[in-house]
Amino acid sequence: MNRHILLISITVALGGLLFGFDTAVISGTLTDLERVFHLDETTLGWVVSAALVGCVIGALFVGNLADRFGRKPLLLLSALLFLICAIGSGRSQSAQMLVFFRIIGGVAVGIASVICPIYISEIAPAKERGRLTMMQQITIVMGILLAFASNWIIANTRIAGDWFHTAADNHWRLMFEAQIIPAIIFFIGLLPVPESPRWLLTRNNETKAIRTLRLFYRAEEINAVLQHVKNHISGSGAQKTNWKEVVAPQNRKRLLIGITFAGIAQLTGINIIFYYAPKIFEQTQTGSSILFQTVLTGIINLLFTLLALLFIDKLGRKKLMLFGSLAMAVSMAVLSILFYRNTLNNYFVLVLILLYIAFFAVSWGATIWVYIAEIFPNSIRGTASSIATFANWGMNFLVSLTFPILLARLGGAGTFGLYALFNFISFLFVYKFIFETKGVSLEEIESIQV
Repeated sequence: MNRHILLISITVALGGLLFGFDTAVISGTLTDLERVFHLDETTLGWVVSAALVGCVIGALFVGNLADRFGRKPLLLLSALLFLICAIGSGRSQSAQMLVFFRIIGGVAVGIASVICPIYISEIAPAKERGRLTMMQQITIVMGILLAFASNWIIANTRIAGDWFHTAADNHWRLMFEAQIIPAIIFFIGLLPVPESPRWLLTRNNETKAIRTLRLFYRAEEINAVLQHVKNHISGSGAQKTNWKEVVAPQNRKRLLIGITFAGIAQLTGINIIFYYAPKIFEQTQTGSSILFQTVLTGIINLLFTLLALLFIDKLGRKKLMLFGSLAMAVSMAVLSILFYRNTLNNYFVLVLILLYIAFFAVSWGATIWVYIAEIFPNSIRGTASSIATFANWGMNFLVSLTFPILLARLGGAGTFGLYALFNFISFLFVYKFIFETKGVSLEEIESIQV
């Protein structure tokens, strides 16, 4: 693997680390936020899901901007917004102020969730695209684990008081502010990153594209790569992406598959675990530290995401998703039965949740951002990926907003039973509509009939 491609992919994928950190850090602050801002189930759901409003906004508009102005400027913008969110959230004096800065952080997440995998997929060779684009998901789960771990450290060690002179009542502020360091690292790391050569070619900037391709390919390979990409770029359509082209008949079915796929990914229920893990564990009687159990979910998520690296370019995307959907459906169904029978005084609930996370990480978690970034044509990739990611974050918002209400009204049995059904539906959708993309160049994927 070319070292420049690897290094740049890792740098860009740091946006995923901030993505994961920003979305998961809220879980460790819930108890304090309920106390400080006097939140009930509905307002708690709003505080948690407010970031997802920003995600929806960022994801909806960033694709068109990326197709017009390039990938790199939007990545730099996301880094700045992550920094603003971290500072503002930690200094919030009211629930409304916190919601505002969480929305700003959500916009940053929405931008990163669209642009990071697109950029990596556009510089990666076809045979390595799955593993390289998966770096986005690996850094996301690393960010989730980092958020869980930093929450636990802040809450259970003397670091907050001795190093930062933060009282126990304000630990939640330090949890949010911990994001400042990776945000600064991400911004500085992006400065030397070149613009995507595929985007440059859609703007007829062949000189800069060749300059970038020299970092990634041997001299004898550059002309072949250049010609291959140029042959699949429409001169008129590539100059200016418009909505009419995105929804044109030849792209319409592919767009619908991408939108539905991205939305169903949230109906698996993975983020109710990451956002509300402490609330779920509060209903069990294992007796161990709730925040430590939450850290375990992050560790399992990371380990099985790394395991997926071995399979995504060998077994392919579709087989992994089929396996994951069925396995997650079974896990949720058994979890529902345990809550129905009120057999919660052991570690079986924790084991089931860890298994569910493992099944997600090795399947949907490994494929979601890879697949969205690769199924659309070059000329509309930014805008179409943005629409699909908008659907993902929109569904994430609804799931996160409604989970505390469902848990309060349906109980664990009804809530997890409902998500077992959603996972079975996701299996049927993948079986019927998802087409395989492993080992195929981005330009050749355009010619696959759907």
